[in-house]
Amino acid sequence: MRKVLIVLLILIVTMSILWIFAGRQISEFTDRFTTVEVTSESMHSIAYEGSGEGGMLILNWRRFTLAPTNPHIGSTKENQLAVANAGRGFAFGPLTPADDARLTANVQTGDVASLSWRHSYIFWPIFRNGAPELTCNGYMELNWTKSVGAKLKMIWRSPIHDEQAPLIRVEISDASR
Repeated sequence: MRKVLIVLLILIVTMSILWIFAGRQISEFTDRFTTVEVTSESMHSIAYEGSGEGGMLILNWRRFTLAPTNPHIGSTKENQLAVANAGRGFAFGPLTPADDARLTANVQTGDVASLSWRHSYIFWPIFRNGAPELTCNGYMELNWTKSVGAKLKMIWRSPIHDEQAPLIRVEISDASR
């Protein structure tokens, strides 16, 4: 019985040390597979402020930076707002007139577009002002599916939900995938 308790104590101490020093890395690894959805809202409009590389994407009325991934955003030959990344393109929809220098478009009929807030399943400890607290990564995720089947997923990661959250992933797939 004593050996079992000693092994259990060693296991608990080892797991605690691992959680304190590698909790963030473990959380980020598991976040690749699954996260918890906190809330989701339908998208109605999208706008872009910038010069083609970088800049800000405005989803409904929320602003998101495109750094450091910096996909190319602009207009197509068909006068549509579009994003291009890693040799693939995704057209959001026809450009709408705007009073400023923004490129804007609305979600087209038949498209399904949503913005969701997610967070990690695994929290890890940090020390702020000498006091320990638990934190986790928050994720803002744009999912857009065209009526023809093309899909776009953009993910921003941040401990807090703000416009300085870095864009960490852009996935574009066509209808055949």
